[in-house]
Amino acid sequence: MRTARPRTGPLSQLGARRQRAARSHARPAHAGPGAARRLDGGRRLLLARVVAAALALLGAWLPATAAHAAGTVTIADRSPKEDGGRWKLKMTINYGGTPHLGHIPMLFSFTRTMHYERALTDQSPDKPILNKIPLQNQQSINESMDVGFSDGSGKVFSITKFDFFLRRDRGFEAGEYDLVIKRASDGVQMGQKQKITLQGENEVMDRRAIVFTGEKKKKDTSAEKADAEKSDEPAKEEETASEPASDAAEADAPSGDVPPDEAPPPVEPKQGGCGCRLAPDEAATPLALPLVALGAAAAFARRRRARRG
Repeated sequence: MRTARPRTGPLSQLGARRQRAARSHARPAHAGPGAARRLDGGRRLLLARVVAAALALLGAWLPATAAHAAGTVTIADRSPKEDGGRWKLKMTINYGGTPHLGHIPMLFSFTRTMHYERALTDQSPDKPILNKIPLQNQQSINESMDVGFSDGSGKVFSITKFDFFLRRDRGFEAGEYDLVIKRASDGVQMGQKQKITLQGENEVMDRRAIVFTGEKKKKDTSAEKADAEKSDEPAKEEETASEPASDAAEADAPSGDVPPDEAPPPVEPKQGGCGCRLAPDEAATPLALPLVALGAAAAFARRRRARRG
């Protein structure tokens, strides 16, 4: 009898490959519970990460919302005109709820961002021109006010109308400002930052290169004449006072017909020498003795020379 031999041809190899592929696809069916568990764990981890990120964003957003969304502030006219050196701001403040007090202390901070300068230039020497100068890092002007949310009966409301005045003597000038309102108790900002423009005319600045202004003051000739007359009066008084004195001097002066007995004594003529007059005792001392001694010594020397020769 013949025995069956295994087929090793191409067809048998193809059948073997199909069987292996079928077995490989069939394996997950046997390992299904473990793969499902792994997939569920990955999904849960991803979901936990998404929830954590959402909570972090919510935690970062809540403080900002609490700080910037505490009520609202509305200004009727953001560009008020100057009236008597001051500007009036008409506000409507919504507290965002019923406040616990009838009057809430608030801090109004004004930061200048643009200065309106009126200047005379070489191009416009007579009429001032307006220059808008941007400003940065300016110190804020802070005003503390108590805003009332109650009426005369003591009833408290969540919305109130408030008028605020800005004055030049408090440091305000025509220009642009940023307004920020905060509660003084906890520093929470009321509404959003608002930009206001104060319209008016600031002091004129002279920016010309050479300034020729003003008129020469006319000399007051009348005052000069009065001063000259006052200065002449003492001179006249001195002249009038000197006239009698000269007359008296002339009267006291000796005339030329003086008798010889009353004439002054004659002055002795000056002697030679130093021009000094010696006292009677000093005049008696012999001044020529040294000269005589010198002459005698010279004569004695001559005699000795003659004897030797």
